[in-house]
Parts: sequence; C-alpha cells; structure tokens
Amino acid sequence: MTTSSVPASESTPAVEHDMSLGIFCLNVSGGLPITTAADQSLSWERNLVIGQAADAAGWDFLLPLGRWRGAGGATNYHGQQFEVLTWAAGMAAATKQIRVFSTVQVPLVHPLMGAKQAATIDHISGGRFGLNLVSGWNEAEFGMFGIKQMAHDDRYAVTDEWLTIAEKLWTESDPIDFEGKHYTIRDGYLQPKPLQKPRPPIVSAGASDAGLDFAMRRADYLFQTAPDMEKMRDVLAKVKAKGAEVGSTTKVLTHATVVVRDTEAEAKRYFQWWVDEMGDFEAAANIRDQLISGGSASLPPDVVQAMTRGLVIGWGCNPLIGTPEQIVDQLLDFQKLGISGAALGWVDYVDGFAEFNERVVPLMIEAGLRQNVQSS
Repeated sequence: MTTSSVPASESTPAVEHDMSLGIFCLNVSGGLPITTAADQSLSWERNLVIGQAADAAGWDFLLPLGRWRGAGGATNYHGQQFEVLTWAAGMAAATKQIRVFSTVQVPLVHPLMGAKQAATIDHISGGRFGLNLVSGWNEAEFGMFGIKQMAHDDRYAVTDEWLTIAEKLWTESDPIDFEGKHYTIRDGYLQPKPLQKPRPPIVSAGASDAGLDFAMRRADYLFQTAPDMEKMRDVLAKVKAKGAEVGSTTKVLTHATVVVRDTEAEAKRYFQWWVDEMGDFEAAANIRDQLISGGSASLPPDVVQAMTRGLVIGWGCNPLIGTPEQIVDQLLDFQKLGISGAALGWVDYVDGFAEFNERVVPLMIEAGLRQNVQSS
C-alpha cells in the first residue's frame, strides 16, 4: 500500500473544544433516524436555516452523506439527496466559521477532479473545507453508474492511491506524474492550491482491519459508531491498539441521534414512540439486506431484529437520550473513551438543534467539554 509523505492537516478551527459538535445528514431527506414521525422532505432553505444557525452558534462542522437513491419503505428514506460537493460549495458560501465537509465516494470521482473540487471549495470557504473519503457503498447505487464494487480490502488500496494523488496535487509546485495499480496521472496540474496547509482535513469511517489501517495512517479523523457504551468501548480499544501500532494522531468522531426532554421518562417515551411505533422498518430492512453479505437469512432472528432497529435509531448509533444533564454525562463518557467529536441528528432538525444548543451546550461548557465561544 502506498504511504504518503504528507502529514495530517495542520489547520485548526478557531476554537478547540474537548468535544466538537457537528450536524449529520442535512443533505438527505429523513436525516439520520428512519422514522415517519416528522416531515421527511428535503429543502435547501431548511439546510440553510440549520447550517447558518450552527455556524452562528459556534458549532464545529457539517457532515453530509453521499447518496444517490432511496431505501424504499413508507418514507423512501434518503430518496431525495443534494449532491455532496455542490452542496458543500453552497454551504461554504453561506457560512462564516463552521467547517464544511463533503463526502466523496472514491469509485465515482477521479482524484484529479476531486482534488480540484476540494481546492475550489476550500477557497470558497476561506479554508474551512474537509473531505470524507468513502471507499465503497452498495451495488444498487454504484450500479447506476455501471460500476461493480471491488473486493473489500482492494477498495482501500484504491482510496490510498486516490489520496496520494490528491495530496501531491495539493502540495507539489510542479505538475505530477503517478503510476499506480489503479490510477495513472501524466503531467497532472492543479492551481490554485487549497488554502489549508498542507491539505484539507480527511475523514474516514473504516471499521474493518483494512479500513482501520487506512484511516489511522492517512486520515485526520476516524468515524466510528456502536449501539451502546460496552460495544463502543470494544471498538475504541481496537482503534487505540492500531493507533499505537502505527503512531497515529488520528482523532475519533462518532454520531448520535438525540432526544432531550425535561425528564428521563419523557425522553424514553418519545424515543420509543418514534422508533417502535413510527419507525420505517421496511426501509431499514432494505438497507440491512444491502449491508449483510449473504442476506439476513444467514443470521439469527434476534440479531436481524436488533440490527434493523439499530438502523431505525440512526445507523447503529449509541443515541443520546434524557435530560440535558444526562446528555452531558453521556458525552463525558464518550470523551473518556477517547472520542473527540459527535455528529448529531434529530427527528426534527430545526427544533432539535435549537433545543440542544440552548439547553445542552451551556452544560457542556460548565463540564469543560466546550469553551464559551461568546467569550473566546
């Protein structure tokens, strides 16, 4: 596997927090949870309202999903999508401080094109762009492009070459040549370079051995998730072991669906309602079957049921449920495990963000998880 000489990004947000906060899945209908409990439609106006509110409140990042078709079911979950690079360019132009990520599915974007798009958005944003590299997805979506997915581990070898080419284009003053197994570049040229030096930050979500090895060697942020704290602890132990092995400085991000209420009982009632009564289990089952090699029939029924419900909750995340104080306690638990940031989603993003920002963020500041942006 090719190893780049380019170090991790040296760019940093204006304020460093022990727990960074982001908004996840703004660019797709339905957002993070798979439920019929709220309006599932997608609009640029709503994206702007939420993105600009997060920007004004001093939140740290916006992270979209790369999607091309819906999952069916009552909601046709993610059936509407804004393309992630043009979305990021628009959001970058409409905000002032927040980092704007884009998700690039490597098989769909040539590295020369992707590097140019990234450099352009970095200039639009004034040096606030970041890139989430995804090595594969599913046959139905890639099939729209006539692309057949490679063997799992081979995908990361492709992504490794992709990033090496992009880094050379972003950092080297002369045109580049590159001869790899998967890409060939002749006299490759890119100007202007990104504003961030040596390059925009990279996110990767690899959880397999090959994916984790790539992320810990090449990315600034590793995206990981688990349905509960016990499993998250196991995941992070594996991450720490790999980090120690390769001398990695990669930080860990996770994601979570959030329910904040005045009492724990009220939060749990609402959570169970939108999951078990209003959840779109058909859409979740369709996604589940796309993810499981060999189909769900090869697994015990209780495992299938748990996986499907986990998808409804928010792609297998450990949800944040309870009073504002309990949410902060859970975020402190995340921090103790070595997680440095959380990308959040809600059933209702407009009201959910406003409530979290008003009721939870001040308590995070008191707990030392975040600095007071107003006085920084």
